[in-house]
Amino acid sequence: MRFDRRGRRALAAVALALAPGCTLAEVSTPEGAERVVVEAVLRTDLAAQRVALHRSLGGDTSLAVPDASVEVVAPGGQVIGFGLAPSPAPCLNLRDTVTVEGRPARVSCYVSSGRGDEGREFWVRPGESYELRIRLADGGRIRGRTQVPGDFTLRSLNPRVWPPGARTGECRIPSATPLELVWSRAAGAWSYLADVRIFGLREALQDLGLARIPDPLELTGLSISESDTTLVLPGELGVFERFDYDRALLLALQNGLPAGVFAHVTIAAADRNYVNAVRGGSFNPSGNVRISSVVGDGVGVFGALNTLTLGVHVADEAGFPACRPR
Repeated sequence: MRFDRRGRRALAAVALALAPGCTLAEVSTPEGAERVVVEAVLRTDLAAQRVALHRSLGGDTSLAVPDASVEVVAPGGQVIGFGLAPSPAPCLNLRDTVTVEGRPARVSCYVSSGRGDEGREFWVRPGESYELRIRLADGGRIRGRTQVPGDFTLRSLNPRVWPPGARTGECRIPSATPLELVWSRAAGAWSYLADVRIFGLREALQDLGLARIPDPLELTGLSISESDTTLVLPGELGVFERFDYDRALLLALQNGLPAGVFAHVTIAAADRNYVNAVRGGSFNPSGNVRISSVVGDGVGVFGALNTLTLGVHVADEAGFPACRPR
């Protein structure tokens, strides 16, 4: 049985649609076996972490798992508890449908209680190791361990935009001008995923007469090793979307973005567990079968993403610092 996000969506939605939530990857289990499927990806850019659980009963049936005890042990031994959310919405990318064998899956979503004032502390930190512990109502136990990829930084940006230690920034580029993004290596990363959400294209490209221009338009890019640390925006993104959008639209963006649009860029360093569980298009690091990174009475993924975000305004006038150093 396969728990299927199908093709490109398995990669783009979890990573870097990088909408704050978890999304189900594809995991193979023995035919006819009843298993609890775990989808847990810790992220450095979220205060509230999420864990999604559902139970395979064989065939095309999937049930929620609303009666589990879920916790993550942080460095130093502090235990972070997760409570059951009223609906699965926090764990799902609502633009897609989570499916089991092509049918909607019933999913239980557990959200961390957080730490600090109102749980807003960002407790998942680069380079740290975390342990997942799940206790099921029938006594079953599931365990996993992940190490968040280490710190990295965007090297190609103006120091005013990206000072040492920055994790987010905002800048401007001229229209029709590609932006090369170069970052340092993140220790422990098995790949880097890049996602850009482009707002305002419909109005900016209205003179081209294109029939369908999504707003926002989402494009995904991929660097497949720890040492592959360069992508060009927007030309080297969109490899997984080339069959989803009008070819004329993608061609119009090859040499840069039009004036007046805004691009929200996210780059994530992914750990081994994440990379081995997610596949799509030509990105098949674990071969024909996704590799489970949890053990015990369940299968699935307990992985980690270390993320950086950049807001890019396409404008010639001042108002934001230039993205490129002068």
